[in-house]
Amino acid sequence: IADVSRYVKKGMLLDEEAYRRGNSVYLADRVIPMLPFQLSNDLCSLNHDEDRYAMSCVMDVDQNGNVHTEKITPSMVRVARRCNYPEINKAFEEGIEPDDLKPFLPMLKDLKACADCLRKNRSERGALNFDFPEYKVVLDLDGTPLRIEKRIRGAAEMMIEDAMIAANEAVARFLEKTGNTSVYRVHDHPDEEKLNALKRLVSIMGLPIHIPEDPTPKDIQKLLESVEGEDIEPVIQVMTLRSLPQACYKTENAGHFGIASKCYTHFTSPIRRYPDLMVHRLIRQALSEQLKKNQLKAQTDFLVRACDHCSETEQNATQTERDVDDLKMTEYMIPFVGEPFDAHITGITRFGIFVGLDNGVEGLIHIDTMEDDEYVYQEDSMTLKGRFSGKTYSMGMPVRVTLVKADKERKEVDFFMGEIHSPLNLEKKVRSSSKSHSKKGKKNKKSKGRR
Repeated sequence: IADVSRYVKKGMLLDEEAYRRGNSVYLADRVIPMLPFQLSNDLCSLNHDEDRYAMSCVMDVDQNGNVHTEKITPSMVRVARRCNYPEINKAFEEGIEPDDLKPFLPMLKDLKACADCLRKNRSERGALNFDFPEYKVVLDLDGTPLRIEKRIRGAAEMMIEDAMIAANEAVARFLEKTGNTSVYRVHDHPDEEKLNALKRLVSIMGLPIHIPEDPTPKDIQKLLESVEGEDIEPVIQVMTLRSLPQACYKTENAGHFGIASKCYTHFTSPIRRYPDLMVHRLIRQALSEQLKKNQLKAQTDFLVRACDHCSETEQNATQTERDVDDLKMTEYMIPFVGEPFDAHITGITRFGIFVGLDNGVEGLIHIDTMEDDEYVYQEDSMTLKGRFSGKTYSMGMPVRVTLVKADKERKEVDFFMGEIHSPLNLEKKVRSSSKSHSKKGKKNKKSKGRR
């Protein structure tokens, strides 16, 4: 990992600005970097055929994915060839191998085998695998959405992720052994109230899974595995994720529930995350410096404040990224008003049904627009049921819907249940949707909260 701590020293104006930002922010068409491009894209980037200072975590991994020895040390790296994920995936999966890549493939295949062992080991201890599809809105030069692309997570992406997780754990163990205050990435156990909501959904769906009062990662893992490939899988995954608190940075090691790790930190991205930069400094300090008691006290006070600050900037960045994605996805859907789509029900409330399309767009079917019956929310089964026909809508159900509104200002997408073939009927449904939103008032916040 590039050794940013060599260039960004504590107390520099550069460091103060990096601390203020806390992290880089990745928007649909640009990056707002934590560090200037001269560092992030040059001096602190492992560019081809250039000597670069780095901090290396060297590990010995056996066939069972156990890390036996680990050494964290400053180093010098010279990249022989830059690779990208698509070409490595093609080499692994299709045998398409550029001539200048062939000399490195034996090493890459060894890394993949090692990563497979690490992943299997992590899975056996209960690590959760939320395999949510990721989507990217592709924009033109003017910022207009052109298409929504589904990101494929192949073997190349997974093996780098596995290696980074192993390195983060190794560094966390190394820092914990120093006995000094350090920075950890902490992910707590499920929230009790939200866990009860998840249990209720599991019961309603008739899933043969028991979730104990204080579940382990293994218990949650069994639940996720039980719905693999089912229509209800995305709903269970979302509800499970919502039952878990957000991961954050702390100076006390409380473990990482999602990765089923007893000791975890962030070490691998000092260019784009300030906590990683702090970790690099702590490593360098542990390898070469002995601080006095008053210095340790001042450092501890700073690390406590910095962990809280960086957790907050991370949440702000995540919300901003989601808001921009929602805006651009809504804008992308505007030309498709009046067209039908296949969808799945992702949520049911008293005021309507939330549905998701295959391209990642989500929206609301307001109950006032469902005019074929009088629908009533059944709290005990989390369904909408027609009072006269008995027709029932439940979580995960596939449905056919028509887009009736894409409001860029509100970042809201509205659908109508079924297909609309008449322009007059479409106009009527658009007006009905607008009235429903004006009546909804505070409930609108719930709609946005679901997105």
